[in-house]
Amino acid sequence: MIEVKAVWKKNYQVLVEARQFRVDTDEPPEYGGEDTGMMPTELFISSLASCFCMALVFVAKKNKVTIDDMEVEVSAEADAKNFKYSKLIVKVISSVPRDILEDMIGQAKKYCYVSNTISDSCPIEYETA
Repeated sequence: MIEVKAVWKKNYQVLVEARQFRVDTDEPPEYGGEDTGMMPTELFISSLASCFCMALVFVAKKNKVTIDDMEVEVSAEADAKNFKYSKLIVKVISSVPRDILEDMIGQAKKYCYVSNTISDSCPIEYETA
Protein backbone atom coordinates (compact mmCIF):
# COMPACT_ATOMS: atom_id res chain seq x y z
CA MET A 1 0.00 0.00 0.00
CA ILE A 2 1.30 3.44 -0.89
CA GLU A 3 -0.20 6.67 0.29
CA VAL A 4 0.04 10.33 -0.62
CA LYS A 5 -1.52 13.35 1.01
CA ALA A 6 -2.68 16.56 -0.67
CA VAL A 7 -2.80 19.65 1.55
CA TRP A 8 -4.58 22.76 0.30
CA LYS A 9 -2.52 25.94 0.78
CA LYS A 10 -4.50 28.73 -0.94
CA ASN A 11 -6.42 29.39 -4.15
CA TYR A 12 -5.52 26.37 -6.35
CA GLN A 13 -2.19 25.70 -4.64
CA VAL A 14 -1.90 22.22 -3.14
CA LEU A 15 1.13 20.56 -1.55
CA VAL A 16 1.37 16.84 -2.29
CA GLU A 17 3.35 14.73 0.17
CA ALA A 18 4.61 11.17 -0.29
CA ARG A 19 7.02 9.72 2.26
CA GLN A 20 9.63 12.49 2.77
CA PHE A 21 8.98 14.13 -0.62
CA ARG A 22 6.88 17.19 -1.41
CA VAL A 23 5.57 18.49 -4.72
CA ASP A 24 3.78 21.80 -5.20
CA THR A 25 0.83 21.77 -7.57
CA ASP A 26 -1.14 24.68 -8.96
CA GLU A 27 -2.88 25.89 -12.09
CA PRO A 28 -1.51 28.46 -14.54
CA PRO A 29 -3.02 31.97 -14.55
CA GLU A 30 -5.30 31.20 -17.51
CA TYR A 31 -7.06 28.65 -15.26
CA GLY A 32 -7.16 30.90 -12.19
CA GLY A 33 -3.95 29.77 -10.53
CA GLU A 34 -0.62 31.41 -9.83
CA ASP A 35 1.62 28.90 -11.66
CA THR A 36 3.59 27.90 -8.53
CA GLY A 37 3.80 24.22 -9.46
CA MET A 38 2.81 21.56 -11.93
CA MET A 39 -0.85 21.13 -12.76
CA PRO A 40 -2.30 17.87 -11.41
CA THR A 41 -2.77 16.74 -15.01
CA GLU A 42 0.96 17.27 -15.65
CA LEU A 43 1.72 15.34 -12.48
CA PHE A 44 -0.58 12.57 -13.71
CA ILE A 45 1.18 12.14 -17.05
CA SER A 46 4.55 12.56 -15.28
CA SER A 47 3.64 9.47 -13.28
CA LEU A 48 3.08 7.52 -16.48
CA ALA A 49 6.30 8.81 -18.09
CA SER A 50 8.52 8.11 -15.09
CA CYS A 51 6.99 4.72 -14.29
CA PHE A 52 7.30 3.52 -17.88
CA CYS A 53 10.88 4.80 -18.07
CA MET A 54 11.72 2.80 -14.93
CA ALA A 55 9.99 -0.27 -16.40
CA LEU A 56 12.15 0.05 -19.53
CA VAL A 57 15.31 0.28 -17.42
CA PHE A 58 14.18 -2.80 -15.47
CA VAL A 59 13.63 -4.75 -18.70
CA ALA A 60 17.00 -3.61 -20.08
CA LYS A 61 18.79 -4.84 -16.94
CA LYS A 62 16.84 -8.10 -16.98
CA ASN A 63 17.80 -8.71 -20.63
CA LYS A 64 21.35 -7.39 -20.23
CA VAL A 65 20.74 -4.60 -22.75
CA THR A 66 23.09 -1.66 -22.34
CA ILE A 67 21.31 1.67 -22.40
CA ASP A 68 23.21 4.92 -22.77
CA ASP A 69 20.15 7.12 -22.94
CA MET A 70 16.43 6.77 -22.35
CA GLU A 71 13.67 9.37 -22.52
CA VAL A 72 9.95 8.86 -22.26
CA GLU A 73 7.63 11.63 -23.38
CA VAL A 74 3.90 11.44 -22.73
CA SER A 75 1.32 13.61 -24.43
CA ALA A 76 -2.35 13.60 -23.59
CA GLU A 77 -5.26 14.38 -25.88
CA ALA A 78 -7.98 16.10 -23.88
CA ASP A 79 -11.69 15.47 -24.06
CA ALA A 80 -12.53 18.83 -22.46
CA LYS A 81 -16.28 18.25 -22.66
CA ASN A 82 -15.99 15.21 -20.37
CA PHE A 83 -13.01 16.41 -18.26
CA LYS A 84 -10.81 13.45 -19.14
CA TYR A 85 -8.18 12.37 -21.62
CA SER A 86 -9.25 10.49 -24.71
CA LYS A 87 -5.78 9.17 -25.50
CA LEU A 88 -2.31 9.05 -23.99
CA ILE A 89 0.71 8.72 -26.27
CA VAL A 90 3.95 7.36 -24.83
CA LYS A 91 7.01 8.09 -26.96
CA VAL A 92 10.26 6.31 -26.12
CA ILE A 93 13.47 7.95 -27.33
CA SER A 94 16.74 6.05 -27.10
CA SER A 95 19.80 5.08 -29.09
CA VAL A 96 18.96 1.42 -28.41
CA PRO A 97 18.33 -0.21 -31.82
CA ARG A 98 14.67 0.16 -32.80
CA ASP A 99 13.88 -3.59 -32.94
CA ILE A 100 15.34 -4.13 -29.47
CA LEU A 101 13.59 -1.02 -28.17
CA GLU A 102 10.23 -2.14 -29.52
CA ASP A 103 10.70 -5.53 -27.85
CA MET A 104 11.62 -3.77 -24.60
CA ILE A 105 8.45 -1.64 -24.82
CA GLY A 106 6.36 -4.78 -25.19
CA GLN A 107 7.99 -6.30 -22.12
CA ALA A 108 7.93 -3.08 -20.07
CA LYS A 109 4.16 -2.78 -20.42
CA LYS A 110 3.90 -5.73 -18.05
CA TYR A 111 5.88 -3.97 -15.29
CA CYS A 112 4.43 -0.44 -15.36
CA TYR A 113 1.96 -0.04 -12.49
CA VAL A 114 0.70 3.28 -13.79
CA SER A 115 -0.09 2.22 -17.36
CA ASN A 116 -1.52 -1.09 -16.19
CA THR A 117 -3.84 0.77 -13.82
CA ILE A 118 -5.18 3.27 -16.34
CA SER A 119 -5.03 1.38 -19.64
CA ASP A 120 -8.46 -0.20 -19.27
CA SER A 121 -10.11 3.20 -19.07
CA CYS A 122 -7.90 5.23 -21.41
CA PRO A 123 -6.13 3.85 -24.49
CA ILE A 124 -2.36 4.27 -24.40
CA GLU A 125 -0.29 4.29 -27.58
CA TYR A 126 3.44 3.51 -27.52
CA GLU A 127 5.92 4.97 -30.02
CA THR A 128 9.65 5.11 -30.64
CA ALA A 129 11.56 8.05 -32.02
